[in-house]
Amino acid sequence: MQLLNLLVLAATTLGLQALAKEIVITVGGNTTDDAGAVFEPQTVVAEQGDVVVFNFTQGNHTATQALFASPCIPAYFVDETVNGFNSEFRNAGNFSAITTLPVVIDNPNVTIWFYDHNTCAEGGVGGINVNESSWETLDGFARNALRLNGTGYEDTLPTTTATRPTTTSTSNSTGTSENDATRVVKLGGAAVAPILALAIAFL
Repeated sequence: MQLLNLLVLAATTLGLQALAKEIVITVGGNTTDDAGAVFEPQTVVAEQGDVVVFNFTQGNHTATQALFASPCIPAYFVDETVNGFNSEFRNAGNFSAITTLPVVIDNPNVTIWFYDHNTCAEGGVGGINVNESSWETLDGFARNALRLNGTGYEDTLPTTTATRPTTTSTSNSTGTSENDATRVVKLGGAAVAPILALAIAFL
């Protein structure tokens, strides 16, 4: 009986693998002014078990998973629970160093957003299993990338050196600019002046 169960399980697994598709997205073949064409096609539909293969053919690009509201930042920098894919830069030259990044689809009901680091700010984004009937559309994702001007993930990382105090500039009555440190010195001087006056009065 156990042997029969194992045979059925093996047959089912092989059957699912046979049904799984390989879906190719070419990266970097864009010869137009449309940054979104860095991914061709820009959006695909994949079933559970399918493998979406990013095929890097030209230029130096990335395929990096992102979240809808943060299109140009790796997903795992925004949400640690998302173990998103990131090809890093793949310099394929001019078809001289073609490489691939396979992504297995676990849940076809969840949209996977991705972008190219070099062209994200101009709309170099795409999606897998995009639900165009929801408010999270491919056009909306591209608009977010443009609106946020492709804020790079390195801008969100803490610096390795000591944190510099922020300074807020304001204009004083003379029209010149002063920062927080200048105002602290002025306030400190203003507090000391009455004490000095009292000390002189008692001499």
